[in-house]
Amino acid sequence: MKTIPRLRWSTISIQQLYLIAYAPSSPHRLYDLAKLAFSMSIVSAFIVVRPVGVAAQTGVPEVFKLAYRLDRRFLVFPRLQDLKEMVKMNDALFIVHNVDDAPDICEINFKDRENIGVVVQAGETPFTKEDLVMGRIVKISEMDVYRAPNAVADAAIALVKLHRLFKNIPC
Repeated sequence: MKTIPRLRWSTISIQQLYLIAYAPSSPHRLYDLAKLAFSMSIVSAFIVVRPVGVAAQTGVPEVFKLAYRLDRRFLVFPRLQDLKEMVKMNDALFIVHNVDDAPDICEINFKDRENIGVVVQAGETPFTKEDLVMGRIVKISEMDVYRAPNAVADAAIALVKLHRLFKNIPC
């Protein structure tokens, strides 16, 4: 029988990159985001904040099963404030498409490269002003504002760009 190691939040302080799905409503999109997060070695944990509807009822249990099978971290929080307190993120990057003056994710200067969360809008619920205050608003400059793809594409491009940035490879 497989034993599950206990998570100790005080020990999660070395370079951590989290993929955060904000208010997912589709179980399929949630599962696809989980597969993306679990397939990338740079992602320390996949985190869901405010799951709604069918994603909360069927998507979250399916992702828990996948995380258990792959021995990866999966967390669910009701609010972003809870996430910031528990995981102790230094920086949260909110991927948005409708803000013209937001910098590209490659233009961000980090004080340190530890405990960074990439937050994607995984459903129809927009980010609240209270949530956006907790981090920085960034965009992916290659994306068209009016024809932006779904959260899975946003997350994949953002994670690849951050990986290149951390390896000192131009974006």
